[in-house]
Parts: sequence; C-alpha cells; structure tokens
Amino acid sequence: MAGLVEELLAAAEAHLRDLVVDRVVIGLAYTAVLLSDRRAGVAATLLEGTGCRVHPRAGELAGRPARALAQGLLSPDPLEASLGLAVVNAVLGEDAGPSPDPVEAMGVKEGDVVGVVGYIGPLVGSLRKVAREVLVFERNRSRPGTLPDWAVETELPRCDVVYITGTAFANKTIGRLLGLCRGRLAVVGPSTPMRAGLLERGIDYLFGARVRDPEAVLRAVSEGGGTKALFHHGLEKIALGPVRSPRLPG
Repeated sequence: MAGLVEELLAAAEAHLRDLVVDRVVIGLAYTAVLLSDRRAGVAATLLEGTGCRVHPRAGELAGRPARALAQGLLSPDPLEASLGLAVVNAVLGEDAGPSPDPVEAMGVKEGDVVGVVGYIGPLVGSLRKVAREVLVFERNRSRPGTLPDWAVETELPRCDVVYITGTAFANKTIGRLLGLCRGRLAVVGPSTPMRAGLLERGIDYLFGARVRDPEAVLRAVSEGGGTKALFHHGLEKIALGPVRSPRLPG
C-alpha cells in the first residue's frame, strides 16, 4: 500500500484545478483551509517532536494554488502534511451520507477484540461497553491504559475489528496499518479522507466529516477548538461504505 497516499492526492487534484487557498488556520488540535470556491476542509494538526513549531511560509499561504498546498500531504514535515490533508478533505465527500453509529455499523459483538489506532475518547468509551477487549494504540501515551504505537505489529492481526484515525494518512502510516489488519476495518474522525475508492482497498467504512459552516469551523479552529467544539460549530458527521472487496497489494 506504499502508494495509497499518492493515490489519494491524485484523486483530489482533479477537483483542485483553478482553485486557490483563501484562508489557512493552524490551530492547537486542527488545521483548517478555506478554498476560493468556499469549500473548506480540516485535518488534525500533527504535533511531532518537541519545542516551538512555526511554519516557514506563514503570511504567504493564502492565495497560493490549492494543488500546491495539497502536495504537502507527501511531505515529511508535520505541518505541511496537515495542511495537505485539510486541502484534500475540502474537495472530497460529496457522495457521502449521514453517519451511522460507528460501533453499530461495524457490527461489534460482545466477544470481539477491537483495536483503535489513535485515541478517540467517545469511540473507545462506547466500544468498552460492548467488546470483550479494546486495545488502544497511541504514539503519545499520556493517557493511561494505552499501548505504544509499535505494538500494532503484533496486536492488530488478532483484532476482529479495527478503527484507524484518519490522521494515519498525514503521518504516512496508513499503508502499514492496513497491511496488518485481518478483521473488519474502518477509518474514523474529522481527518478521514472521504474518497469512495478507499473502500476498494479493503476498508469497510469511512467515518468522516464535512464542513457545513466554514466561518464557524475556521473560528473554532483558530480558538484552539478540538473535535467536540468543531462538531458543535459547523462540522457534520458523514460516512461512506460498505463495499466488500479483498485487500489489494501495493
């Protein structure tokens, strides 16, 4: 799945021709962009490493071609990758519908072992009421009861159901994670790229978000808002799936 991120970017670029970036907001939890056609997208702000982070082209991002910022999704720089994913997310998801409950939609049963890659509090809480075992993998292990991210190598293959945060597209771990999964699989969260073609790569469900009120969402991001704040201020839950097909190599 080495080319999965490149494939996503190529699909989005067809929708980005002639568009420029009108506004960029890089917040504490999320990054948001507003395009010249008034569509907006969000993605989690990657906080890799320590110390103060600044964008080297701050003050010069607005007005740039949307395709140029989308290319940042391929960058190893966390802020560039966050911006790139936000631009991509702005133009995807038009064919998505209202989101069902992710636990019910994935058919989680009492005896299931469930893996969650990236801590998603409400989802983890709901899963623990149903599943036999819930394994949460986190790079930042500030929350008790989580496993280190490298534990996916041995633990994901035994999970009956796996939920992967959409941030995995920005940090380039999505290909490896999909390759480790043997059970039912969903990508979840506001960072999730809502491209139907991903359902042909062995993903059963995409649970993402659409910006309904761009001004409210950009304001919430600029004020340091997290997931709950964004859904309260103009973000709506959407979903795509399922298409049953075998996972493809590559």
